[in-house]
Amino acid sequence: MDQLIREMVRQASAERAVIELFVATDRRDWHRVRRLLADTVALDLSTAGGPQGAIAADDVVDSWRSGLARLDAVHHQVGNLRTTIHGDDAHVACHGIVIHHRRTVTGRDTRTFVGTYDLGLLDSPRGWHVHTFRFQLRFTDGNPGLLD
Repeated sequence: MDQLIREMVRQASAERAVIELFVATDRRDWHRVRRLLADTVALDLSTAGGPQGAIAADDVVDSWRSGLARLDAVHHQVGNLRTTIHGDDAHVACHGIVIHHRRTVTGRDTRTFVGTYDLGLLDSPRGWHVHTFRFQLRFTDGNPGLLD
């Protein structure tokens, strides 16, 4: 029973790190985002027109900071988390919706991205850190020129 409880606590803490990464991004708390990332992240945002490859965490943060700077708000909503843990590694898969918002003269103020996330995390004495971040876009809706 104690082992089962320890596993459930580790699973919940890995999921909490994933959710905190999205919340910190929405709040533009770049210091917190950086603390939640491993030093290098295998990033794949290619299906949504973003970068792909092994990228230094500082560069990921800088890219997200500059890419989201023109938006009035960004909102991530994730659910249906499926988590597996093997030793110090965790894999969290989930569905996600991302909404970008910026006031425009046309009134077409939002762009919505719907897809799935696959995240790999490593446990360390400082907590869980995301080392793999993949978004698989399913569809988009709204103003495609929102960031133009």
